Amino acid sequence: MQINKAFTGVIGQESVKRTLSVFIDSYKATNRLPFINLTTQKGGGKTFFARKFREALERPDGTRPPMLEINGKTIRNARAFFEQVYPLWVEHNAFLFIDEGHNIPKDLQEIFLTALNVDKNPVRTVTTEEGTFTFDFSKLSLCMATTNQEKLCEPLRDRLRDISFEDYSGEELYEIFESNLEKKVQIDPATKQDIVSVLRGNPRDAVVKAQDAQTYASATKLKVFTKTVWSQFCIAMGVNPMGLSNSELQIVKALKDRGAMTLNGLSSVTGYQKQAIQRDYEQILVRKNLLEIDVKRKLTRQGMAFAQTI
Repeated sequence: MQINKAFTGVIGQESVKRTLSVFIDSYKATNRLPFINLTTQKGGGKTFFARKFREALERPDGTRPPMLEINGKTIRNARAFFEQVYPLWVEHNAFLFIDEGHNIPKDLQEIFLTALNVDKNPVRTVTTEEGTFTFDFSKLSLCMATTNQEKLCEPLRDRLRDISFEDYSGEELYEIFESNLEKKVQIDPATKQDIVSVLRGNPRDAVVKAQDAQTYASATKLKVFTKTVWSQFCIAMGVNPMGLSNSELQIVKALKDRGAMTLNGLSSVTGYQKQAIQRDYEQILVRKNLLEIDVKRKLTRQGMAFAQTI
């Protein structure tokens, strides 16, 4: 299957690009899409891919659906959805993209069970306290993106066509970083691994670090990032070893000093809420092979070696 030209120059996610390309070709013939759910980590490129995908969609009559983009967290309840979102969706026969779809309120998730039921008939009618609403999926389309899809009720998840993103390799993240620098700013090849080591595993971080590097280059009028210059950049811009945040470094230091701890213990020692540790900090420590989680949290051998350097 040939990848659609809309994804030309897009780095990584070959499987995602191939699948979306099939849907693009099918839409041009049938004017219908499955109910798509893009799943990946924070900063993994869900919104970027949704926008590229929508740009490539073409109806059988040659027209393209406009994009209606909202965040699931902004939908207070089903009433708000039918008052504010549904009318625009239907009026413009739009491609509705719901980012952070796992935040859709429960009452709307229940309604979506009927509206998004898998059926050959594209037209569905739903009656709620707010009235009766028709969904014609020969005109409308829906795409969600989630980082915590387990928060969606299971019956709704069964109605969605999950497209899961692969992990980005260090090489792909470096390409994303380099592609976001102006051409007049060069990177000494010897600096490449130093850069890769502080990337946090997602394209958004690579883009942000490239933007910071570009700003630094403009401020200092430099043209080449040597190892020495990159080290100076990291100090100036607060880029920690392995790209960890100060909070993540504090967790590593606590485990080095006190040994393995329960989540409750780690929360007490660091002062961070348990939910914040689980949601915001542990994932990258595990991905960087610094932390392992069994009953307790403890540093890996690599984590212990790293802890001695900070």
